[in-house]
Amino acid sequence: MTEFSTAGVIVKPGDDGAAQTFNDVLGLLAEISITTVVEESARPLGEALNTESIQAVGEKCDVAIVIGGDGTLLAAARDLVDFNVPIIGINRGRLGFLVDVPPHDGLAQLKSILCGDYYREQRIILETRILRDGKCVDTSLSLNDTVVRVKNVLQIMDFDIIIDDVLVTHQRADGLIMATPSGSTAYSLSNGGPILGPSIDAVVLQPICPHTLTSRPLVVDAKSAVRVHLWDDKVLEAQVVCDGQVYMPATLGDMIEMRVKQQRVTLLHPTYYDYHRILREKLNWG
Repeated sequence: MTEFSTAGVIVKPGDDGAAQTFNDVLGLLAEISITTVVEESARPLGEALNTESIQAVGEKCDVAIVIGGDGTLLAAARDLVDFNVPIIGINRGRLGFLVDVPPHDGLAQLKSILCGDYYREQRIILETRILRDGKCVDTSLSLNDTVVRVKNVLQIMDFDIIIDDVLVTHQRADGLIMATPSGSTAYSLSNGGPILGPSIDAVVLQPICPHTLTSRPLVVDAKSAVRVHLWDDKVLEAQVVCDGQVYMPATLGDMIEMRVKQQRVTLLHPTYYDYHRILREKLNWG
């Protein structure tokens, strides 16, 4: 007896391994009588496939299965968070912090999860807005991080960091990373930031190559509103990047506002899931 009635299937485009796993997943879903909604990313895998939009997956499905790497799951999470659809990640990528169901065991773990044997986890997600003259001109979500940087060139930029309407610091740096606990093991980690456990309600503010030795990562309560004010008149074009996938232009005088969204992303893991074991394995801690 399965816990879910309709599953959306999302695939990493152009990946031969993901294509094989896709066929295995469709076979398993048919075997256990779960209705399948195939998302448009799988269209290249067969002309006869009836595919639907990611919005249709959110509206029709009570679970989503992502076949690919962490990047594929990041995109799916941004699209599905408002539909409150839990996500299962099958790892066909490289690192796999978020996608942790192995494809090589005949998808036994996937079957167990679909039958109700899983570890349920909720992750915070950021909502970023670019404000210009008090009006929102662009917005996006990010499960991992939001990065503010100079566009196209390597150049120091000047900006203020304001937390809950209080000026905290003025920075001269290559940019700023605001990372969730999920993203604390991504770009922020490579810049010397701390690792936050996924259940911690906080975010990391991580300056990129700051031009002062006293600048350090700052861990901020998830309830706080963080704003970055761009004011260097030598930097006319900046860029706000969400999850390394969504690029939004910004300019001198813009206010970048970042908040934790009220809705959270729900991930379903195998029952043996352990975050600290994943850190040990993925970061080669021995």
